Amino acid sequence: MKSKGFLEMLGATSIWGSVPLMGIWSGLPSGVFVFFRVLFAFPFVFFFAVRRSSLKEFFNLKPFWPLVLSGIMLGVNWVFFFWAVKITDVATVVTIYYAGPIVSILLAALFLKERVDFSVIVSVFLAFIGVVISSGGFSLSKGAVIAMLAAVSYGFLGFFSKVSTLHHEAVTVTAWQILISIFITFPFLFLTDWHFTIGGFLVTLVAGVIHTALALFLWYDALNYIKVSFASILQYLDIVFAVILAYLFLSQVPTVRQVLGAFLIMAAGSLISIKEVKSEN
Repeated sequence: MKSKGFLEMLGATSIWGSVPLMGIWSGLPSGVFVFFRVLFAFPFVFFFAVRRSSLKEFFNLKPFWPLVLSGIMLGVNWVFFFWAVKITDVATVVTIYYAGPIVSILLAALFLKERVDFSVIVSVFLAFIGVVISSGGFSLSKGAVIAMLAAVSYGFLGFFSKVSTLHHEAVTVTAWQILISIFITFPFLFLTDWHFTIGGFLVTLVAGVIHTALALFLWYDALNYIKVSFASILQYLDIVFAVILAYLFLSQVPTVRQVLGAFLIMAAGSLISIKEVKSEN
């Protein structure tokens, strides 16, 4: 059954790797796109969460503050992410974005007193160098800065999600995050000019149902067969899929520095995941 878990995780990462295309093809401002993405996804994720645990577990809200903060960070990090992919190349954005888990590690070390050993220090260093290289050095473009904001908020999302899962089922946390994100992104409907085309509506519907609900189902089901730490390593395939798809559909050719930066950040994330594998055994 491990092969099933691997294939499901591969499916989830390939779907998530194509999500930057959906944000671009929707033709919507990032905040509006995220609102409809989470709106369309929530009924399916809610059903899955209740089926996976229970309705009682879903409404067991104590403590509620980690759920609220993680939900806010989910909405914020996606708004920054899709804003970034609209103004700069996908390879730069996804590479910088996946430095986010390193931020989570640092926050956990600071506030949860998790041990910082040599592998963590090396991972932080590799991720930092990877971000510097991918973003083009210290003279940052607007897109790179927004991608960094996405990465930092992604890191806070990971941290608050970790705190939440100390008290709630992971799938329940995800459902609440999506629900809270609906309210967080709702004001964007009135703050920006936008309109739906038929194509934009279909793209956004697919992003909600397939790229959010289905991908999350594949992710959680895969965890029945493979370890979370191994899944965390596989998740870095998102970068590979995103870069390949951007090349195929947007004619965005990755540069040498982007490839090098992506390699360093993937190495940093994998090193952290390998450390967690050892700690589980």
